[in-house]
Amino acid sequence: MKPFPHKTTSIGNGVSFGTIPMERFQSSLIAVSLIVPLSSETVTENALVSLMLGRSTADYPTYRLFSRNLNRLYGAVAGSSLQKLGDEESLTFAASTIDSGLALHGEDLLMESAKLVLSMVLHPLIEDGAFAEETFRLQKKYLADSIRAEINEKRRYAVNQTLRLMLGDEPGGLPLYGFLDKLEKITPQSAAEAYARILRECRIEIIHVGTGDAKRIQPLFEEAFRDGFVEGRNPCTRPAFRPIPAPSSVKTASDDFEVVQSKLCIGYRVNLTPGGEELSAMRMMVAILGGTATSKLFLNVREKQGLCYYCGANLDRTKGIILIDSGVRPDKVEAAKEAIFREVEAMQKGEFTDEDIRFALLSLQNTFRSVEESPFSVESYYRAQKVFGIKETPEDQCRKLSAVTREEIVKAANMLQLDTVYLLNGTASEGEAEEDCDGEVSYDG
Repeated sequence: MKPFPHKTTSIGNGVSFGTIPMERFQSSLIAVSLIVPLSSETVTENALVSLMLGRSTADYPTYRLFSRNLNRLYGAVAGSSLQKLGDEESLTFAASTIDSGLALHGEDLLMESAKLVLSMVLHPLIEDGAFAEETFRLQKKYLADSIRAEINEKRRYAVNQTLRLMLGDEPGGLPLYGFLDKLEKITPQSAAEAYARILRECRIEIIHVGTGDAKRIQPLFEEAFRDGFVEGRNPCTRPAFRPIPAPSSVKTASDDFEVVQSKLCIGYRVNLTPGGEELSAMRMMVAILGGTATSKLFLNVREKQGLCYYCGANLDRTKGIILIDSGVRPDKVEAAKEAIFREVEAMQKGEFTDEDIRFALLSLQNTFRSVEESPFSVESYYRAQKVFGIKETPEDQCRKLSAVTREEIVKAANMLQLDTVYLLNGTASEGEAEEDCDGEVSYDG
């Protein structure tokens, strides 16, 4: 068994530095994640700040200069990303370069990328207490377009509406990019204040993945994030996982849209924790039910009965939710719903084959083994492990999946409690409205 590769050490108040050596990539990735609580009052500001910090800095005040510096570093890749982690969110700033040993003129690319990431996080383009007007305007427009895109992508919209119905006021139910009405009120000054708030309250996870001696850059981060680097710092603590019970009655809701294809979403609750003992069996159950091209929902509801354009199931381990989403013709909604319920009941009765188990296992193991195909997926995987207090490698996950029994899968299926049924009702006839694209929708399974 390989040892857990993510070695971390505390280098400041709420600041952790870790490294995951991986020679196979011949490159280095450095990521600094600012982890803060999800809140309806701050989620929009946080998204906007993330965008602005990832596109320019005081050292590189335009995106053109920012990109020119990346080219100087042999085509380095750098920027920001947002991710939900249960009731928290991660604002991650990263830079990836080739190994310094491959540089033509002996440049220390590891150190240069570390300095670039610190420039994004600690030296934003703020003057006189406000973000630069042009950067602010462009990124505010980009964020507004991203928020509006949720409505235009009907599958994503339906999934998000279902999750919001299930989670109610829970932070995990908030939209990652925030709200248009709140975005309109943000100014360059208030965005700068939000940036200062983030630095005061965030936990900071620094991860190096790949080649190079991470000990050489650790002092750089220790100096940058030494105690007192920001006034009034009081980093948040990781919230305890709180299972949310299923409601006493099933929630139902619908919205009408002028599209041809309706979207049917069915949400279940399971009493599950992110690293719980039942997680592997639950992953197997979801894969057999609706997680692969050989799943029950795909083969029976979509292929054999022709009731859906697509039909799949996903697990969100951070909130204990299983969501089945499908695209259906409006006149087949009830038939599709009943067919989905029958497949869930069949799983609960153990009506699946050893071949079903084998295909699900291969699919899930392939997913975990693909984690190590890029530095970015490695960083994302181990960052989530750290946040949830879990120490398991992808191979550990594969071994646990291999040990799951049929009885455990049936038991997992019987943990499902129906919570919400949501319908995005298509009201247009064929040819009356342009149908939206059905992109993939994934969760933290």
